[in-house]
Amino acid sequence: MEKKKQNKKDLLIIILVILLLLIGVSVAQIFRHGISDNIIDLGISESQETINYDINHHNNDSDYTELMGFGCLDINKDYPFAYLINPEGNEVYLSFDVYEDDKLLYSSKLIEPGMMEQFNAYDCLNAGRHNLIYSITSYDLGNKSVLWSNIRQNQELLIVK
Repeated sequence: MEKKKQNKKDLLIIILVILLLLIGVSVAQIFRHGISDNIIDLGISESQETINYDINHHNNDSDYTELMGFGCLDINKDYPFAYLINPEGNEVYLSFDVYEDDKLLYSSKLIEPGMMEQFNAYDCLNAGRHNLIYSITSYDLGNKSVLWSNIRQNQELLIVK
């Protein structure tokens, strides 16, 4: 009789161990594969606008356009914005997180191809030279799943107040 009880206990322990292993493997698979397939519902930005390529903030005679953070932007009262641009030819949504050092200054929602969003750097930062980092994430246009994340781009700003 005691042998039957011991066998039942052993069998119960084996079944519990197998169940725990199966649960552990399932959770590991979800974390390993689920993160890249995650669908993020940030929503489409309501403050985006059509790209205006007349966003040159330099006070010199050369004529060129700053796109997605290349070069140094001169920011002042008349030109207070840095532009977060999703070029027209893209086939993805983009979102931007703007950092100075480890401090998050601005976070956009999803920006559609051919659209841009303005980040008011003038009101957000003190006078002087600032080095910002744009952390950019791209999302599938159909289901908004993350395609690429943590794309880093440096942006230098000169704030004149």
